[in-house]
Amino acid sequence: MVSALRQAFLYSEKRARDILFREMEGVVGENPPPTVSRLTREAALRGREQARRITYDLANWNTAAKATVNAMLGAGALLASESRPIPLTVAAQATPVVALADGYQDLTEAYLLEFLIHKLGDVTSRDHIALAHALFRQFDPAVSIEDLEDRVAILLATLSDRVMIAPGGTYMAAGN
Repeated sequence: MVSALRQAFLYSEKRARDILFREMEGVVGENPPPTVSRLTREAALRGREQARRITYDLANWNTAAKATVNAMLGAGALLASESRPIPLTVAAQATPVVALADGYQDLTEAYLLEFLIHKLGDVTSRDHIALAHALFRQFDPAVSIEDLEDRVAILLATLSDRVMIAPGGTYMAAGN
């Protein structure tokens, strides 16, 4: 699952993703609004600084930021003027980001889940723990795997208009 996300340049560790999300909130609030390209660089720079303060070691913040932004673009979580989602096109990097969509973190992580369902094609309810590990595991014993598994279930519920369960129990795109 992680490999599939990495191949699509969507994977970032959960802890890094959360740090980047917080840093992006600050960057987006600046005037003039940053382009997607600048948002990515600034979030990586600020994320690296924040990680140093909390002694979180991550080798490549630039890669994590680019992957997180790609997921956010795929999810429609980065907004241009008139609250329009910035589409993942060749022009995306030059587009000013005026806001983050409401619930942008959930939108982004639901997008990652939906991506895996479509990419792998054989994901079932038996895979919730594997999905939780791939998307949310922080290697922190204080983080309950049951809570992470619940997070997968909650995100799946937000996809109920786009993902359904086939007769054999496999998740699939609605309408297939």
